[in-house]
Amino acid sequence: MKDQIPILVELSRADQASSQIRERAQTIPKEILRHEQDLSSHRRASEDLENKLEESMRERRALERDADQARARRREVEVQQFRVKNQVEYQALTKEIEEMRRRTSDFEEKAIEILSEEEEVKKEFEKLTELLQQEEERFNEIKTRLESELGELKSVVDAAEAKRQELVGKLDPKIRQRYERILRSKGDMAVVSLVDGACGGCFYQIPAQRVGDVRRGTLVICEGCGRMIVGEDA
Repeated sequence: MKDQIPILVELSRADQASSQIRERAQTIPKEILRHEQDLSSHRRASEDLENKLEESMRERRALERDADQARARRREVEVQQFRVKNQVEYQALTKEIEEMRRRTSDFEEKAIEILSEEEEVKKEFEKLTELLQQEEERFNEIKTRLESELGELKSVVDAAEAKRQELVGKLDPKIRQRYERILRSKGDMAVVSLVDGACGGCFYQIPAQRVGDVRRGTLVICEGCGRMIVGEDA
């Protein structure tokens, strides 16, 4: 039995280390996804601002066209004034000229107002575009680093699995079955050390006789948590 305890201790430590590595490996894709979602949020903000800028430019150009059309119509009417022969037609054309002048002024004022707002949006968009570029570069660096780490972790896990197979192959079948059953049940450690006369897993106080058995190299099962208890120096 004594020769089995060092194997159990080494196997337990290897399984704990492997479990931690696997947990880290599982978090990496989630971490990459989180960074990718953050980048997508920046992209959406940039796209929204770009759409706002394009809409502003379309509205301004439409107002400028309306102003040009009103201005052109005013000129046409001004030419027509010289051809009319009665006061009624002349006054009607004068009224239309004033209306076209007013409309031209309104369109131009609105276009200038939009242009002013457009300049502010453009500055904001340029800043956001620069920030987005920085975020994309940062994301690519992080993704490359995390994917590299994930590849390394997989190699370590593969090596750990090979080592595990080597260790379990040295165990007595019955001890191995018990170990595997406890590991599945507890999910962390199947083998713990004796700590001040108590189980190192659940701190259940071990009877003095059983403490002596542990220290003599006998494999003892904790009555509190069911883990295998080995000596303090194991």
